[in-house]
Amino acid sequence: MNKKIIGHRVNLDLLSNTITGDSVHHGFLFSGPERVGKHTIARSLANDIVNDTEKSMWDIYNRIDSDIYTVKPEKIIKKKKLIIRDISVDAIIKATQSMALAPDKSAKVLIIDDAHRMTITAQNALLKSLEEPQNNRYVILVTHNTDRLLQTIQSRCFNLSFGVVDTDELCASYSDNEYLQDMGGRPGFLECVESDDDFRDTVIYAREQLQGLAQKKVHERLELAAELSKKDDEYLNIFFDVWVYRIWAAAHKTKKFQLVRVADKVGMVLNKMQLTNVNKQLALEDLLLHIV
Repeated sequence: MNKKIIGHRVNLDLLSNTITGDSVHHGFLFSGPERVGKHTIARSLANDIVNDTEKSMWDIYNRIDSDIYTVKPEKIIKKKKLIIRDISVDAIIKATQSMALAPDKSAKVLIIDDAHRMTITAQNALLKSLEEPQNNRYVILVTHNTDRLLQTIQSRCFNLSFGVVDTDELCASYSDNEYLQDMGGRPGFLECVESDDDFRDTVIYAREQLQGLAQKKVHERLELAAELSKKDDEYLNIFFDVWVYRIWAAAHKTKKFQLVRVADKVGMVLNKMQLTNVNKQLALEDLLLHIV
């Protein structure tokens, strides 16, 4: 039995009406927090489009299809660190050339994951496909940062914003899952935990460090800051995501809403490290020395 997509019912119904109407919009922009299911929905929508499905069942679809072309940032290991490269203009040109070929079935769909990682040149190269779409050719952009996408890109797409999934819906599907508090309304988080050993190990370590933080002495907090400063952005994103969502959950459970400010501070420091040239170790030291 195929697994069903969890949550996002309003958006799924809207997309169902869109693809069963007289004409399908040629460009879609799915935005919202990471791991809430945007890419999974994009894959399911693409499957319905290329197979000309009359009514979507919104199954989780991961099979290879010659008519679904996916572009995403390249990941490489350099000096034992994960480096994520932006999507180049060459990658977009290659994708659009593939899209120009005749489809094997009803249509061809290009999915661009982490679309905000396209260089400006790559975005401009994509614009022609959005401005002058071919028949039965569709583009789905998936992003958690629309600010980095050109307004001309956004204005030519059917925009849908996705939020986190309601806790009750997640509990109905994952009531016994030990990672429920870490998920923070993001079904894709569980998929990563189940399929990626490194991801799961990072989540477990982040949990342990947060639970023991109150007992840590100053030198232990500084040692943790030094350790984390050597990690790549993806590791830090996973690590501190666990902290943010667990602190939020604690705030609502205990009604100690000052903890929300703590969660916000963790999120702000994480964004600052990823978007600026701030000294990571100093930023982490400041966070860990002053966090509750």
